[in-house]
Amino acid sequence: MRTLRDHTSELLFDPWEYLGPQRRRLLEQSWAGVFRDYLLEHLPVKQLAAAFREDFGRPSKDLYVALGALILQQLHDLTDQQAAEAVALDIAWHYALDIQREPDAYLCERTLRNYRRRIIELGLEEVLFRTLTDQLVQRVGVDTSKQRLDSTTVKSTIRGLTRLGILVEAASKFLRELRRKHPTLYAQVDARAMSRSFVLIADFRRRLRFV
Repeated sequence: MRTLRDHTSELLFDPWEYLGPQRRRLLEQSWAGVFRDYLLEHLPVKQLAAAFREDFGRPSKDLYVALGALILQQLHDLTDQQAAEAVALDIAWHYALDIQREPDAYLCERTLRNYRRRIIELGLEEVLFRTLTDQLVQRVGVDTSKQRLDSTTVKSTIRGLTRLGILVEAASKFLRELRRKHPTLYAQVDARAMSRSFVLIADFRRRLRFV
């Protein structure tokens, strides 16, 4: 059962009053304040909510918290364990995600993996990038009418390769760099193994052209 808490309505009592003016000001001026004020309410939680029933099943985590935690995990380059600890213990994360209830202050590693899988299945990663980027551009007032051509992001094609394909390409680049930078070591590689490697690489690339 989906859970969507209201993060826009003002509360009668300020849940962050206990911080005091100085600590509160630090939070407001940090990345946590930017995320809370500009991005949290624009997360595509309605699209994610489509994966949950409205009237049946165990209540989900607050979708704002779950989705926001995954974004902050990527922002800070954290493991699932580190992200789970941050949701539970880090006051900056609590402020950024507007966590006010005890049940929302805990996401286990398995929960993070499950929500990440749902986001990928729904194709929300591109929606997230586009929505949040547009929101930041609008809030900051960046003029996007002029852009440097050499700064255009090119989407990686690594997802288009199979695991075997990635292994083949890595082996090919390794052998090429070994021959260029360490010819002595390259000469010590077994000739038959080298020949089999080149045959495998050539065969894979030939088949890849017809996919």
